Amino acid sequence: MGPVPRPDRGIRRPQPPFPGGRAGQGGRQKRMKSILIIAVNAFRETVRDKILYNLVLFTLGLILFSLLLGEWSVFARVNVIKDFTLAVMSIAGLLMSIFVGIGLIQKEIQRKTILTLLAKPLPRWHFIVGKYLGLLMVLALNLAIMTLVFFILLRCINVRPTPSLLTAIYLTFMEMAVVTSAALLFSAFSTPTLSALFTLGVYVAGHLSGDILNHLEFIRKYGQRLPGTPVITPFTGKLIHAVYFMIPNLENFNIRGRVVYELPIPPHYVLYTSLYGMAFIGVYLLIASLWFGKRDFI
Repeated sequence: MGPVPRPDRGIRRPQPPFPGGRAGQGGRQKRMKSILIIAVNAFRETVRDKILYNLVLFTLGLILFSLLLGEWSVFARVNVIKDFTLAVMSIAGLLMSIFVGIGLIQKEIQRKTILTLLAKPLPRWHFIVGKYLGLLMVLALNLAIMTLVFFILLRCINVRPTPSLLTAIYLTFMEMAVVTSAALLFSAFSTPTLSALFTLGVYVAGHLSGDILNHLEFIRKYGQRLPGTPVITPFTGKLIHAVYFMIPNLENFNIRGRVVYELPIPPHYVLYTSLYGMAFIGVYLLIASLWFGKRDFI
């Protein structure tokens, strides 16, 4: 006589009522794990890059040079050192985004190692987001090193670093996060040279975009009084507004003047500026993932 079958054998167990249950959490954990692995590998690969060390040493040299610049300037020595060092940090982040960020994807394509990664059951947007987070880790590490050197420099001249300096450095990091997402977007469909030029264009246009609407309002108010002023039609006005909203206003992240001269920062300014930067980062990474997902590498 054979074994007696259990009454519940063959009965399909009910699935959890909500997709966000245990299975959904497992899927999210797998996605986060794959993105984290790509980010850590991108961080390790970037840290070993010689270009990064050259940029860091060059930046640290400029920070030390601010001591001499403060002595030579006719303005207050401490203000010159603070303003110059914060500007150096912003430019250093831009150079890292261009020379290091663009190479992250292009190196994978040129070495054909991207084919090995894409052969795995891995969505392509994991690759974009992982590379982006890895580069952000590198930028954060370098900003931390430069901040440490900056604060030691201030202590050497008997100046106490203020928390507002950390606020300015944080917004510099957010600015570089936006520029890096633009660099990844361009490197997803273009060559390294064109990607670098496009990213540099976004950086320059981002710092000038705030003046677009000011010039538009000036021409509307005083254009009829000034001979030779171009006529702004309703269509041209809407086109200028569209261009303004497509380009991030990077001057929003620049509070160096307020911090150096100890001017008040509006309440919730850092929060709103961070959300503004995250919105552009999300849009740029979404477009980069969609474009990268349709790209053929064979």
